[in-house]
Amino acid sequence: MANKTINIPDLGEAEDVEVIEICAKAGDQVDSEDPIIVLESDKAAMEISASAIGKVISIEVSVGDTVNSGLPFLQIEVSDDVVEKDEKVPPKNTDQKNHTVSEESENIKSEQLASPEKLKNSLNISNTNNENIYAGPAVRKLAREFGIELSQVQPTGPKNRIQKEDLHLFVKSRLSAAPQENSFEFSQPDIDYSKWGPIKEQKLSKFQKSSLANLHTSWINIPHVTQHDECDLTILLETRARLCKKHKIKISPLAFIAKIVSQLLADYPLLNCSLDHNLEKIILKDYVNLGIAVDTPEGLIVPNVKNAQLKSIVEISSEISELAQAAKKRKLKIADLKGASFSISSLGAIGGRFFTPIINPPEVGILGVSKSYEKVISSKAGFEGRSFLPISLSYDHRAINGVYAVQFTSQLGEALSDNELIEKSFK
Repeated sequence: MANKTINIPDLGEAEDVEVIEICAKAGDQVDSEDPIIVLESDKAAMEISASAIGKVISIEVSVGDTVNSGLPFLQIEVSDDVVEKDEKVPPKNTDQKNHTVSEESENIKSEQLASPEKLKNSLNISNTNNENIYAGPAVRKLAREFGIELSQVQPTGPKNRIQKEDLHLFVKSRLSAAPQENSFEFSQPDIDYSKWGPIKEQKLSKFQKSSLANLHTSWINIPHVTQHDECDLTILLETRARLCKKHKIKISPLAFIAKIVSQLLADYPLLNCSLDHNLEKIILKDYVNLGIAVDTPEGLIVPNVKNAQLKSIVEISSEISELAQAAKKRKLKIADLKGASFSISSLGAIGGRFFTPIINPPEVGILGVSKSYEKVISSKAGFEGRSFLPISLSYDHRAINGVYAVQFTSQLGEALSDNELIEKSFK
């Protein structure tokens, strides 16, 4: 037997995460998936497992401590085979790592150079007219599209000629400097509300503060457009009732909708994409990690079903239920919250008709689902009552146009009435 040190895994962007629970003690025999501690970040609580089979020697952290990725938190006694196996793992390519660090350093230097005062000095801004500047027709056209004064661009071409690359660098520098020049601050008026009557103050939780900032930032940075529509849900509800009775299980309409959406996104890949950080490329994904908004006592949280396009309605239903329970008990894992490519926010169990769901970046789309309702419509046979589902698709207008969004919602309505598709996707 040998002793092994286990470190806190990668926590993504989270830093100084608080330890809120210790799940084991010295002397316990644990499996690799057994939770040892529970951490609380700005977004959720997460369990950190042992990552190895063995006996706990000591836990190096206490409730209330703050930890970061890579910090040792567990000493565990494992078999010699485990230690030997770990030692045989080839080291990471340090040259590549150093190269990456070097690139990051250069990027940081570029960003520092892009502060307003340094940018002005480095670009040698003058008031000369665009016509007295050396630049080709293509460069001038691009400058007009960007709204750039060529007199403000530092040329790097032969004989001080401005090239397209110079325009790109100029735009990138200005974008990186924009937060310093036009910083946006969250603000509320400072008012003494007690002047008008009794009040109570309740502090926002760490999770609520994070949600406030994330939602506000999303709304400011993303040009939201919301397409409202309603889908005939009659066939889906009838098929659902028949299948649930046949298989003696209970599955909510949300699982049926989630499955149909995950399949339909293959035909509308832009709704499942992300924009890169430079806003120069669209990243298309061959997977659908479907975020499902869950209401918890701490607020909304959005875990995601990985590879939903490959799973049946029954499997998706089971996974949504497990994620919802874990979210409400604050037992979600880090992986449950990362990697979503499209989300659904459902108010079907509550009420309402239409709403504007806010996009969860870096996603570019989110589908809002409201409570279905009955209405009478005219048909060839006369008048009949049918069930309709109100839907609200919010999308990032930088990546998706209105025609594309309407085509998706229209196709979704047809798919939700496709009895054969629903049955085929059930199990």
